[in-house]
Amino acid sequence: MIRLGILLFAVLILVVNAQAEPVASAQPRLIEVFTSSAYPVTGRLEQQAEAGVALHYYAIDGIHQLESNLSQNLPADPKVAKPLVLKRIEYLGEDAMDRMHQSATGLAKALQYGIDRYPAIVFDGVAVVYGVTDIHSALRHYQQWRERQIR
Repeated sequence: MIRLGILLFAVLILVVNAQAEPVASAQPRLIEVFTSSAYPVTGRLEQQAEAGVALHYYAIDGIHQLESNLSQNLPADPKVAKPLVLKRIEYLGEDAMDRMHQSATGLAKALQYGIDRYPAIVFDGVAVVYGVTDIHSALRHYQQWRERQIR
């Protein structure tokens, strides 16, 4: 009986969510960009924000870059290097901590979505365009896909 109640509740949520979303809209509400410093995103990202689209940018190699910076010019002896790294970590600025947090969040979201390569641009958590770094080109691919779904 409990399982039936849970199933009915899940179906109700799906129906309500489906009704809440305008069917004819090919404009996403959320764009998530997963990339690295090797693949910078092009296009005016501000335009999407101005159009009411939430935009999240994840540089998934941020943690690796931070590790590289922390390990620069360290001595080969781990006993000597460890206190130096700890001191460097202690003096990390808020900006570096924000980048590290953003990178970790991006990695977790990429796993959640099943993204297996980058660059990747995810629209509304349901559609992904791989290998494109131009946000406008990716948006056109997404809009064409949505229009085919609507028909």
